[in-house]
Amino acid sequence: MRGAKAAAAAKAAAVAKAEAEASATPEPPAPPAGSPEAAPGSEPAAPTPPPPQPGDELSVYVLTMGPGDHPFFKFGHNAIWIQDRAKRTDRVYNFGTFRFDSPKLLLEFIRGRLTYWLSVSGIQQTLRAYASENRTIEVQELDLDAAAKLGLKQRLDENALPQNRNYKYDYFLDNCSTRVRDAVDRATGGALREASRAPGRLTLREQALRMTADAVPLYLALDLVLGGATDRPTERWAEMYIPQELERGLRAVVLPGPNGPHPLVASEHTVFAANRAPPREAPPARFVTLLLVGLGLALLFVALGWAAHRPPVRALLGVLVALWGALVGFIGCFLLYAWTLTDHVVAHRNENIFQCAPWGISLLVLGVGVAFGSRRATLAALRVTVAALLLGLVGWGLKAHPAFHQHNAELIALLLPTWFGMSIALLHARHGGS
Repeated sequence: MRGAKAAAAAKAAAVAKAEAEASATPEPPAPPAGSPEAAPGSEPAAPTPPPPQPGDELSVYVLTMGPGDHPFFKFGHNAIWIQDRAKRTDRVYNFGTFRFDSPKLLLEFIRGRLTYWLSVSGIQQTLRAYASENRTIEVQELDLDAAAKLGLKQRLDENALPQNRNYKYDYFLDNCSTRVRDAVDRATGGALREASRAPGRLTLREQALRMTADAVPLYLALDLVLGGATDRPTERWAEMYIPQELERGLRAVVLPGPNGPHPLVASEHTVFAANRAPPREAPPARFVTLLLVGLGLALLFVALGWAAHRPPVRALLGVLVALWGALVGFIGCFLLYAWTLTDHVVAHRNENIFQCAPWGISLLVLGVGVAFGSRRATLAALRVTVAALLLGLVGWGLKAHPAFHQHNAELIALLLPTWFGMSIALLHARHGGS
């Protein structure tokens, strides 16, 4: 018992000694006033955010709308949407506004002097309008600094004033898409232009034909009226007359920033997905198809010429000669008019004039004489047709010279064989006339 008591007493003495030593340990000195250590265990103070700058309340978006059903809408559309959170406004700036019901629309279109203007509308109204036309709507938010956003909005508001909003529209050089492109380029200090100096993916003609490939009459009309200027190599910048190409171009832009380079497009998403096939990525190859059509028409004319001694066959031959001459001759006259008397720069110096002899329109009258068996009218029609054939052959031969670089092989394949077949038909038919 005495041993146990002695051990307990020794243990208690040791504990008392340790506590005395702990109480005698001096406390660490207090940190000076203002030191981060002044409040032990607390988090470091967060850095003070910079004060808001004019323009921070704005968000800038580019809207890209897909093609519609009407020929005017086949190329798509785009606009700039600016959201002001302070004023709670959403304004869409649309450079593609025109009077669709204007009595002067057709005349201005033919002369290449269409007037478009910049209009401003609400975002919900805009989205509803394009969704109702079954057109895809895509949105790209632009990561611009406050000053760039504010400057862009101020310039657009100034441009939208009645005295400033009108401009002369050009489908390739100054349209709804190029105006958006130029506005964004200025807001980025030329970064969009710099990023678009790479060679173009397609020529201007190929871009137009891929967008209209499924509307064959419009496709052929465009291929006929577009001159060699649309076949020159281009940069990505020029291709942005197509809204879809501008959408692609925006993704390639990188801007400098205080935290390093960053993409111009901060985010993008689809607001409405149309129930239609997207545009082709390249125009279709239709050379063989049009060559077969041309050869088929040539054989038809030859067959009618061989049987022209029969009055019903001769009448049919005359009708077809009149229709062909009226159509192709009118096209030739229009191409000549577009070159010399309109502002359609892309239609100037059009080599399709070689295949569409303007004097062919005289066959509209001469074909009637052929139908009635007039030898004199048949001979005159033959001379007109042979002259058109020779002009077509000259145009084909000139393709060997680099100055004649227009891409019209498909149209030569369609038109030249037909002129040849018609010439043979009229040569045979003239022996059976009165």
